[in-house]
Amino acid sequence: MRVLRNIFSQLHEYMLWLLLSTVLWSWIFASFLTDTKPEYKVVLYVDAYRCADTELSAALETQLPDGLRMIRVHPYSYAVFDTAALQNADLYIFPASRAEEYRDSFAPLTAPEADVVDRLWEKNGVPYGICVFDAAAGRGAAAEFITYTSPEEPAEDFYLFFGVNGLHAAALTGTGDDAALEVCRTLLAMTGDAPP
Repeated sequence: MRVLRNIFSQLHEYMLWLLLSTVLWSWIFASFLTDTKPEYKVVLYVDAYRCADTELSAALETQLPDGLRMIRVHPYSYAVFDTAALQNADLYIFPASRAEEYRDSFAPLTAPEADVVDRLWEKNGVPYGICVFDAAAGRGAAAEFITYTSPEEPAEDFYLFFGVNGLHAAALTGTGDDAALEVCRTLLAMTGDAPP
C-alpha cells in the first residue's frame, strides 16, 4: 500500500516527464529524420486563418520539380519556433494588410512572372506579389487546403511572394534554381472556390 501511495504522489512528475519526452522525440522526428537540406526543398509559409499544411505539401509534391526531394508548407505560426527558416523561405502567402510589414523579405517580380497573372501587389510601381485569393470573388489557389479568412473578420485579398533569401527563385534572386517558380505555377493551377 505504501508503494502505491508513493507512486500516486509522484504521478504528476511522471506525467510531466512523459509529456516532455514525447514533445522532444516528436521534434527530433519532424526536424531531423523527415527533413532534408534547404537546397533540396522548397519552403512555403502561409499566414492564413487555417492551413492543412501536410495535405497541401503532399498535393504540391505530386508535381515535384527536378532536383527537389520535398515541398514543406508551414502555417505562419510555426515561425515562432524557427525564425531563421522564416527568413530563408522560398515562398510566402500573406494577406494584403500585412504585406507591407514584410516587404523587405520579398523579391521583386520580373516582367515574365508579372505578365502571367491578373492582379499583383505592388509598391512604388514595383510588383512583388501574385494574387492567390480574391476576396470579392471568393476564389483562391489551393482553397481546399487553405482557409484564407476567418468567418468573424472581413475577407481580404491574399498574395504569394517569393523570398529574397530563398534558394529556389534564381530568375528573381540570382541564386539557386527556379523550383519555387514551378511550385508557384502548380499552386496557382489549384484554383477553386473557397469553402463557405
